[in-house]
Amino acid sequence: MRLESIAVVLRRRSPWEAVDLGRVMLRSWARQAYLAWLVTYWPAGLAVLLLLWSSPGYAMLVIWWLKPVFDRLLLHVFSRAVFGEECGVRDVLRALPRLLRSPGVLSGLTLRRLSLARSLLLPVWQLEEQRGAAARARFTLLARRCRGHAVWLTFFCANMSTILMFALLIALLALKPEQGSSLSIWEWFAEERSGLQRVFGHLLFMLAETIVEPLYVASGFALYLNRRSELEGWDIEIVLRGMAPRRTNNWTGCAVLALSGAVLIGWPSVSLHAAAETDPALACAPADSCTAAAADSSRKPRDGPGEVGPARGEPGSARAVIDGVLEDPVFGRASQGWSWRWRDPGTPSDESLPVWLNWIGEAVESLAELLRVLVWVASGLGVALAIRFLYGRRRRLGAGRAHTPSEPVTGPDDRGDALPADVPEAARFALASGRAVEAVSLLYRGALMSLIVERQIDFAAGDTEADCLGRVTGRLPEAVQRFFEALVSCWRLAAYGPLAPSMAEVDRLIVDWAVHFGRRGAS
Repeated sequence: MRLESIAVVLRRRSPWEAVDLGRVMLRSWARQAYLAWLVTYWPAGLAVLLLLWSSPGYAMLVIWWLKPVFDRLLLHVFSRAVFGEECGVRDVLRALPRLLRSPGVLSGLTLRRLSLARSLLLPVWQLEEQRGAAARARFTLLARRCRGHAVWLTFFCANMSTILMFALLIALLALKPEQGSSLSIWEWFAEERSGLQRVFGHLLFMLAETIVEPLYVASGFALYLNRRSELEGWDIEIVLRGMAPRRTNNWTGCAVLALSGAVLIGWPSVSLHAAAETDPALACAPADSCTAAAADSSRKPRDGPGEVGPARGEPGSARAVIDGVLEDPVFGRASQGWSWRWRDPGTPSDESLPVWLNWIGEAVESLAELLRVLVWVASGLGVALAIRFLYGRRRRLGAGRAHTPSEPVTGPDDRGDALPADVPEAARFALASGRAVEAVSLLYRGALMSLIVERQIDFAAGDTEADCLGRVTGRLPEAVQRFFEALVSCWRLAAYGPLAPSMAEVDRLIVDWAVHFGRRGAS
């Protein structure tokens, strides 16, 4: 593995940062990834659609079930691009037979097809080529701190794919040019649908998967790289490899400097011999002094190339380099924590259990993860429904308290007159006098006051007739609801229409008003 040529900056990242790194990787190598996906996934998807034309539901299920096979092609592209290798369409098609024979293909389509951490486990099969017990041990080690993040990545991408498919379908139906056609989503997934609907439904499903699946594989691969870098110290190894050439250059410079020093030290002795040949006075120096000088020079420490700093092969030099690296806050950070552990360390390992029992355990673990996600989703829905229930029943919960009715809506007939004690009788008297609009006004205002006092429905002073209908909708019995709608409609015609309501219609409203609201309106 050529870590020095890796295209990703390796450093300590949290799992969520690693997932976001996958988005950056996809943006950098989007052309290679999407080309590999288009030349393999789309031909296979269309072929399955044609083979299962009579069973569109099964065709979509088969296309979805085969996604792990096409995920291997995306991982092949990302694993080459991260080390600086260009991976074109021909390279992908040439590597396809080898990828289909690699470990984990059958397991990824059967036992581990529904694994929620599939994006994190795929590199163990494809890149490390682990099998059997070694693969399970590797899964356990890698997933120890980031399995939950891989599960949430699967949950997010699955929901995004579904939402995107329905969004594309709604946009397609909204842009449909036919007039008067029903805007129905479910007809696109029904058995009785046209060939065009069948084709467009599957194409939209494949388009949504095309947009989301490369992001899913890239984020899972980034999570895998971050976990391996954390376990194997890839970031520290890259720093140490970068320091090695600098130390080699330092030793070369020291050797050149020492050789220059030796030449300069030897140059005066050569000059001295030459001067002794020309000047006899210099040649009569005592031999003992020369011998003493030589002895003194032998006792002095020499600064040759081998004595400059510690030797390259000494353990102390490596220890000093490591200590220097660990002094950096990026690498020297320490943390403390605590966790629960079993007292008895003699728990049997997975290797001592039968293979089929390990498979059952993995299946139960995957089911438990799925159930845990469903429990959280159900809890959130339950809280939302409880809030909605309490919000809708807040009026009834406060019915026991003293109720102060708000000012009723009097409509255009706002003369300041109080309602009579017997509203139906007063309305009948106004109708007999030829004042039909006044009779309907009495019935309308009396109904509002009765709803405020007896049913605790508040109306604001500026509410229109439509606002009043909206406030009482769903809070009255069906018969009372229908009568109130008829009364409001008659009041609109009487107050704003060009024609007054008929005497028979107003008389029928008076009779029905007495049935639904009693004889008294307000006192």
